[in-house]
Order: sequence, then C-alpha cells, then structure tokens
Amino acid sequence: MIHRKIHQFSNGVKVYDDHLIPVQRERYKRLNVHEAEEEDIFIELIQAIPAEGCFVNIGAAIGYYPILAKLLIPTLTIYAIEPLQRHRKFFYENVILNGFSPADFVIYKEGIASSDGIAMFVDNNYGSKVILANKQNDRRSSSIKSFLKTLLAQSGITKRGNASKLLAIKTITLDSLMSIISRPVDLVQMDVQGLEADVLRGASDSLRTEKIRAFLIGTHGRKSHQKCADILEKYSYVIEFAEDDPKEQPDGIIVASKGTEMLKQRQKVTARAVKSWQCEPR
Repeated sequence: MIHRKIHQFSNGVKVYDDHLIPVQRERYKRLNVHEAEEEDIFIELIQAIPAEGCFVNIGAAIGYYPILAKLLIPTLTIYAIEPLQRHRKFFYENVILNGFSPADFVIYKEGIASSDGIAMFVDNNYGSKVILANKQNDRRSSSIKSFLKTLLAQSGITKRGNASKLLAIKTITLDSLMSIISRPVDLVQMDVQGLEADVLRGASDSLRTEKIRAFLIGTHGRKSHQKCADILEKYSYVIEFAEDDPKEQPDGIIVASKGTEMLKQRQKVTARAVKSWQCEPR
C-alpha cells in the first residue's frame, strides 16, 4: 500500500501533500493556512451564518474552504463549483480524508460566467480560469473540434503545446445557479482568477432581489477589484472590508453584504474609501 503524505493546516483541515504545488508549500511554512488575511475574515463570516444556512464556493479547487466551513458548522448546506476534473477528484479525496462523505457537499462541474453556454477553460492548475465564453446558439461551432479551433484562434493561442491545456466546458451564470439552488444563500465566496466582475454581471437578478446575503471575493488586480466594488454598490451592497493588495496572500479581498452586516469585529471600509483607489498612483 502506497503511503501518501498529508498536510494538516493550523485550522485542522487536511489535504494530501501531492495536491499542493511548491509555492504553496513555501507559503504554508510561514503561516500554515491557505490565505492568511482571508482566513480570519472567512471564519467570522461563516460563524455569522445560521446553523442551517447555505454557503456557495465558486472556484473550490481541492476543497479547502468548503471543508473548513463544514468543520466549523457541520449543518451548513454547501455548494462547491469546480470546473477542473482533476481538482474535483482531489476535492473528493480530501472530503474523505477529513472524515466527511461526498454527500455532505454538492459539487458542480460547470464554470460560472457572465452567460450560459460554452467557454474555453485553461487548465493552469490553481490558476485555471474561463478565458472565453460563447452562447449556446453560436452557429460557428459545428463540432467540438471546430469549436476548439475557433476559440484557440480568438484567444491568440496557436501553439500545440498550449492546446492540450485548453478545455471546452459548460458555463452557467450565477443567476442560473441560484435558480438551481432555489433558496437564499448566506455567503458566496469566489476565486475565479480575474473574472470576478464577469460573474457578478451574470447575477443581476440575484443581486437585485437579495437572494445572496453576502460576498467574499478574491480579486485579481486593482481594476478587477474596483469593478467588483462598483457593481456591488450599484445593487446597494455595503462594502464591509476591502484590501486590493494584502501582504500575506496573492489575492485581494472584498466583503460585501446586503440587509445585515456580517463583520462585527473589523474596521469597515466605506464606499468613498473604495472609490479613492481610482485616484491613487499605481
């Protein structure tokens, strides 16, 4: 029997070490959690959810945040979105490793995008993301082969070595996902490698009707950070916390809520403060 090394985080979450990449292992040697600044915020948000509440994780990867949420509140209903088949496999392995059952999580393989249809998805390990979306009735793609060829050309990717990393996946909007879930969601957390604003653009109905109580968004770059804040404020969400360049993790952070504020122990960031980033030098 092959023995597999296990990495256990300070919060109790366990993952198989062979799921990790070198840069993560080095980061965890300094602070043994996945994202140092986001960790405390995530825990505070999850603990503010009712015991029978609902949590949605978009870009779940190998399952770190859904598993942590389940450890914190075992009765939560958890939906996880992960288009990369390899990471879904790792997710299921880590679910068992942490003493849970696959039935404790609802995992979707679709990508979340600004429209329902088909998208090009680049397999770049933890940096994987949707790079181009097309509507279902796009008549240019008479077959999967020709569809991929068209998307490759449109994306400017022509080298054969890179083509093996590209996949055609089904995409749905966050509004469509909310229709499937068919219940209010207490927290949506997302890490979609720069396409955060696109996901929000596909959620206009959910944002308007308060189907989603709060967001925790990992942002990628100042422009994306600002776009997300603008969209959320447009739909009357309160920006409770915002940091576009944390010291101990690669992703920025936005926390936004509607109805009842979720963060009670942390300094709030006003809309004016968020918008001031536009005037700051790069």
